[in-house]
Amino acid sequence: MGPTESFTFPAERIGVEGFSPSILRMNHRCHTLLRQTLMAVHPEEGCALLIGSGLQGDVLNLTTVWPCCNVWGCGNRHKRFLLDPREQLAAQQWARRHDQCVLGVAHSHPAAAAEPSVHDRRWAEPERVMLIVAAAGGIGAWWVQRDRTLTDITIQVWDTRKHGERAGAEC
Repeated sequence: MGPTESFTFPAERIGVEGFSPSILRMNHRCHTLLRQTLMAVHPEEGCALLIGSGLQGDVLNLTTVWPCCNVWGCGNRHKRFLLDPREQLAAQQWARRHDQCVLGVAHSHPAAAAEPSVHDRRWAEPERVMLIVAAAGGIGAWWVQRDRTLTDITIQVWDTRKHGERAGAEC
């Protein structure tokens, strides 16, 4: 079986008992854009959607960071975020047109560690990635199970200059 034959989208795995990706792979440009996007609104929480080409085995491939506005009410944006449903819909439509899917959500913790808060756990979307970047420099990712328990995901970042990718590659 060739590499494209084993390729699936997370939605195709919904209902598969015990499914949990173990790696989130991205290139250096995506990693840099992700950090810059989430930290741009500091001291408020930044947020973005993670779009990818899908999954192969237990690896999710992040190809696009979709910056979003934090539309949480005034006063608490330093410790809360809320995605605009219109931005979510636009990202989903764009991803489908490009044979990709929304893998999950990323947000920042301006004054806390890159660990999910009680609020993060409560509002996380099941069967998606939750990625958190801390202002202090930490980064973490988790797969949100159907029952909202979290499974650690290893983040792999590769330097595109070392791997001969063309200039202008995604992210």
